[in-house]
Amino acid sequence: MKIILALLITSCLAFSSADNISILGIKIHDKESSLKKIKLDTVAVDEGMIKFRTENGNDLSFTMKKGKIVYMENDWLHEANGKKPLFSGFRFGETSLRDIRKTLGTNGFTHTDHAAFTSETELIEFNCFEFDSPNNEIFATVTTCPLDTSITESTIADSLKLAAVIICDKGYLDNIWGEKKVYDDKGHYKKIKPGF
Repeated sequence: MKIILALLITSCLAFSSADNISILGIKIHDKESSLKKIKLDTVAVDEGMIKFRTENGNDLSFTMKKGKIVYMENDWLHEANGKKPLFSGFRFGETSLRDIRKTLGTNGFTHTDHAAFTSETELIEFNCFEFDSPNNEIFATVTTCPLDTSITESTIADSLKLAAVIICDKGYLDNIWGEKKVYDDKGHYKKIKPGF
């Protein structure tokens, strides 16, 4: 009886963790029609993409391929009351790249052709982490810091602050960001748990 109970608890926890890889209850590979349950203002619609305005004033976009959701992105619009993302316990504008890596226990990986960019005012970095999930999701973070920030190689991870969170299909991300990757070179690469 104890063994059966333990198996049931383990199964429930596994299901619960897998269920955590979602934004507003929407998961990667869900049907496009599942977006009808989102009751937010629509701010943009394009072929294969829809963008909503969240209750705390940020953007939430979904990209679809062949009727399935393959990419979800929650962007901070820099309002003070909008610092809570719709996924993770991180904080927009406050959580640093070093905090993210520490929480996840890995530096993850970057796509070689989509690792870092500069705008007129900011350095922008894209870091990816692979979920330990059969659904092949990637968790990606976008972190930024002003170009006039005094940074060194040892302090840059503290200066880069969270600006967006992404959950996407691994194959789709390889298609749009490139297949070539650089993995954590300190021997700490690992997949991350869904319920981090």
